[in-house]
Amino acid sequence: MGLASYLTSRGLSMLGVFVISIILYFIILRVIPIVLYGGNPFQANQLQDPVLAALRRTQEDPRFSGWIEQTAKVFGLDQPVLPNQLLIYLRNVFTFNFGISIYSNRAVAEEILIRLPYTLALYVFATIVPIIVGYYIGVISTKYRGRFIDTLITLSSIVSFILPSWIIAILIYYFLAYVPKASWGITIFPLPIRTPPTAELSWDSIRYWLWYLSPLYISTLLAFFGSWSYFFRQLMVSELGRDYVMTARAKGMPEGIVIKKEIAPNLKPPIITRLAYTLPGIFGGSIILEILASWPGVAYYSYQAFQNYDYTVITAFLVIGSTLLVISLFIADLLIAILDPRVRIGERR
Repeated sequence: MGLASYLTSRGLSMLGVFVISIILYFIILRVIPIVLYGGNPFQANQLQDPVLAALRRTQEDPRFSGWIEQTAKVFGLDQPVLPNQLLIYLRNVFTFNFGISIYSNRAVAEEILIRLPYTLALYVFATIVPIIVGYYIGVISTKYRGRFIDTLITLSSIVSFILPSWIIAILIYYFLAYVPKASWGITIFPLPIRTPPTAELSWDSIRYWLWYLSPLYISTLLAFFGSWSYFFRQLMVSELGRDYVMTARAKGMPEGIVIKKEIAPNLKPPIITRLAYTLPGIFGGSIILEILASWPGVAYYSYQAFQNYDYTVITAFLVIGSTLLVISLFIADLLIAILDPRVRIGERR
């Protein structure tokens, strides 16, 4: 199978997965609540419709009258949920028309863009740096396998994997922010009180950003490096008995060079696949961590949307997350097909 045929096949498969996913979102968010409360999704203006219920909460405020009419028009809320609103929903999804937030009366895209810099500032570091650190720690662990340092790294990796980042953040805030400030008047790390603004970009504001984020950076690094270091170690150890590794050793290559130059390049497909599942998480963030740190990112915004049943925001969050994941997986398939043509043969079989 040629590269173009393979990518076309994978692209259609990804598109099918995406369509099924967003239809399931609609069923879970719109159809199931109506059915559970005894309504009929095939009839219009169901009192059990949670979106209509959310809209009715704001009808008494005259400022929202035009906005309610616009929202009802965009999502066809005066029509039956099935199939009319489902078709309108699919059209809006594929045109990225998420409408207006039910509770803020502002465009959902605008609301997300306001919070996106906060999300990127935290989770680009929290996602990328643990991967890099985990890789080099995994190399060291593989190089000294069976020795004390390997055992130490393995145990620390397991502990890192078990401990959630928000627990580590709580410990950092208590012992390195609250206790020094309350006991000795010393400020090491800031307590999560004043969120840094995005309006101004100066050296002082950037320095405050980094200082404010430092407890979160440390906690995410300590919480996430372990799974990656253990992942890389296990991949590398599984290759140690291969013929090409034995040949490289027979040539007198040092163990560290064998791992970095011979083994690591052969591990690209599984690494790329895991990266494809991990990188879209930059957009999703961590709800618990953002609540703990009073961090106004996209994850905290989506949490508030679920609390208020802000349907337009919930839809945008789920659809954008699914889109990023599907695109990431498709790019991973492309890279793997280029690096290892055997994948295309396996696809044909």
